[in-house]
Amino acid sequence: MSVKVEVSNVCCLCYGAKRALDNAIKEAKTRKNVVLFKEILHNKTTVNLLTKIGVKQKENLKDFTKDDFVIIRAHGEPKSTYEYFNSHNIEYLDCTCPNVMAINKLVEKKDLEGYKIILVGKYGYKTNVMHPEVKGTAGWCNNPIFIEEIDEINNFDYSFDKYFLVVQTTFSKSKAEDIISLLKEQMSRHNKIFEYKNTTCMAQKNINNSSVELAKRVNCMIVLGGKNSSNTKELYDNVSLYVTSFFAENLQDVKDLISLGKIKSNILIGLTAGASTTMEEVEEVKNYLEKNL
Repeated sequence: MSVKVEVSNVCCLCYGAKRALDNAIKEAKTRKNVVLFKEILHNKTTVNLLTKIGVKQKENLKDFTKDDFVIIRAHGEPKSTYEYFNSHNIEYLDCTCPNVMAINKLVEKKDLEGYKIILVGKYGYKTNVMHPEVKGTAGWCNNPIFIEEIDEINNFDYSFDKYFLVVQTTFSKSKAEDIISLLKEQMSRHNKIFEYKNTTCMAQKNINNSSVELAKRVNCMIVLGGKNSSNTKELYDNVSLYVTSFFAENLQDVKDLISLGKIKSNILIGLTAGASTTMEEVEEVKNYLEKNL
């Protein structure tokens, strides 16, 4: 029996996620009370790794004390979070992705200039669960307008004089472009001032493009990542359009797929991972497949 595994040329942790993780590990080596504010990555394996080296996690601001050294994750936080830590003299390291922080500062600036802010992103149109990045950015302006699907423009509020639009970094770039294009038309008809910046990050697009190209020439795809990671779900949906694909959270999930007969030998397997998965996890799965199939 033999199997060949090919890893997508572009996959795994984006710059912002890796930066946050590396900083958390670095601080844990010299500090005792390193505490994550919420889940640093939508990835159980990584969260368990941090737990093993003493990094804790808290979900509520009121649970923090002056003894804690807080890591703010790459998704970013509302302005009120920083104000709370500063007013309570709680030390923190801001690991917000630089791209996300740039969006937040831009939103704050435009809001102060009198623009009505439009946030295009996964705010929970169908799921009622707001993506943490969107929630963070929303906290840098007053009552933004959220758009996730293009049909929402049919009921758009045109009562303001001027609008400024930004996009969640991990949102679909093409979907954002469609929304912006239609809004431009509608804003023109209503004689409104409309400015925008498509702030989608190329990292997510590059992972998807590379993974789709791989999916087109393999027998099946394995997508590694947290089950609650929206970017990994999107990646899985995209590659599934081209080949039979499996969503695995970790190596154990892959072992289960093999035991169920869903992944077999003598095939070419494509392996990719979302922006919240480490390359070490990918290599672990690759090595296991090549040795055991």
